[in-house]
Formats: sequence, structure tokens, C-alpha cells
Amino acid sequence: MFSSFEANDVDEVQEILARVAVPVSLAAVPGDRPYRCRHEQLRFGPLLVCRSFHSTGLRVLAPDLRSAYAVSFAEAGGIRSQHRGAWVEVSDAAAAVHQPVGEVRSVSGVGLVWYSVMIDRGAVESTLGALLGHMVAGPIRFAPGMDLASPVGRSWARLVRMLAADATDAAGLAARPAVMRPLADAVVRGLLLAADHPDRETLERPAPAYRSGPVRRAVEAIHADPAEPFTLTGLAAIGGVGVRALQRGFHDQLGVSPMGYLRQVRLARAHDELRAADPARTVIAAVAHRWGFTHVGRFAGYYRSVYGCAPSETLDH
Repeated sequence: MFSSFEANDVDEVQEILARVAVPVSLAAVPGDRPYRCRHEQLRFGPLLVCRSFHSTGLRVLAPDLRSAYAVSFAEAGGIRSQHRGAWVEVSDAAAAVHQPVGEVRSVSGVGLVWYSVMIDRGAVESTLGALLGHMVAGPIRFAPGMDLASPVGRSWARLVRMLAADATDAAGLAARPAVMRPLADAVVRGLLLAADHPDRETLERPAPAYRSGPVRRAVEAIHADPAEPFTLTGLAAIGGVGVRALQRGFHDQLGVSPMGYLRQVRLARAHDELRAADPARTVIAAVAHRWGFTHVGRFAGYYRSVYGCAPSETLDH
């Protein structure tokens, strides 16, 4: 979903950002030039990629993100950002990485061109778990800063700039889901490889060929059609093993039961649908049922445990 706006009033910018992105408190630093803002953004699945221009310096207060990780860097103007007690000098060579817990305070220079990427917490943590081969208990302890001068950091920032450049082109490749899905996945995986965190060194090692045939076949079937009414017995049959052998394989290789893995995938698909849906035309129960959750109350409980909010909050965002 693409959106953009221009405004000459800080209060108006705050109001629009609260509606289309996240609520923030903005204050223009007094100077000899009038305030002007241009904002463009692209939302797809777990990603929100933004590019903003501000003519004057700014003081920014962003609230606790709760259910997302955020990365910010500047192409011009520079930012000094504080999060969880750590200050980071943000530029085109260094990004700030913000965890889902704790407010963010920033001060920017004149003529700021600011890129920001918000990624749903569930997507980042489930991707790390898939790369490591076991579930991850988040939040991931990212370092407060990320080097964009390194080869992988430079490549990641280049990908973000490309997506932001397409944010106003409804006819571009970014408007096509078949193109955006691998690009969105590349942003998430790239962050895990470019930013410092306790598991980064493990990710940089050669991946072991550990995936057994039965687990791989069951996982592929789940991802191919998560809404299919799978049973444990049915998944074991797809894997070509008995139920107990499949359970042991999932536990040893993925750190979760087969049905628990299925639930994670279904929750992710339901979350993506709610993020992209029109609140006026969407019924949460229908989304839950479409992805295999027959009990809406339990769906809401599972959803909150992963994303930190109710399904209705995601839908109304």
C-alpha cells in the first residue's frame, strides 16, 4: 500500500503520521526558514518503509513501538537519537536500531532526508528462529547502532532506498506481490545479517544440512497452504513417518511441535491480512476462520502473545 503527503505545519504532520504510520511528537527547531515536510511510504506485509524530508531541524519523540523493530538512517541532515539510554549519531553511514520496548528521542539537523523501516516483531523473530533452526524468545537484543559502511550494511540500505523510491509508483514493481514478497523477506533477513545481535555470528557460519526429509516435507506443505485443515496424523503422512517421529523431528530441528509451527505460520498470514485490510469492510472472525482458527477468543490470545496487541488494534492501525 502506497501513500504520500506534503504539509507546511508540524501539527498537521503529526496528525497525518498518527493515521498512516505511527504517532510521534514533533517540534520544529526555530530558524530562519519555514517548515516544510514531504513524506512517502510503502507498507507491505510486515514492513513499513518511509522516506521523509523536513526543511528545518526537528525534535522528535516516538512512543514505545510495542510490536515492531525500527531502523532509521539519514541521507542528509543527520540525526542524534536516544533509545533505552543509548545515543546514536545517525547518518548515511550509520543507522539507529530500536527494539520494541522503550521510547525514542531524536534531534535532527536542517534539511533532513530520513529513511525509516519498521518491521513487525513477529516477522523478525520468526525469521531468526527459522535461520537458527529453533524458536527465539524475543525481543532480540540488537546493538543500538548499525554500520551502513560495511558491505552488507551498504547493501541493506540500498535495498531500503530502492523500495522507498518506488513508494509513489503504483505501477512499479513494488506494487506486485510476487516481487515484493522476496524483497520484504530480504529486508528482514538482511537486517539480521547486517545488525549486531547475539546470534549474528552463528548466522554467518555455513548452514548445516540438518533439515530431515520428513520435517522439510511437512514444513513445505504448511507454507504452501496454511489454511488447509491439517491434522498431526496428516502431516506425519506427508512427511512419510509416524506421528511420534515427526513430533521428535520438529522438536529437535525447529524447537516447536508440528501443530505449534502450523499455528505460527497461520498467525503470520492472518497478521499480514489484517495489516492490509480495510477496517470498514473486514470482520476479524472471518480472517481468523480463513486461516484455520475456529475459536476467535483463542485466536486473539495467540495473536496478542506474538504481536503484543489485539487483532483489532492491527486492523484499525
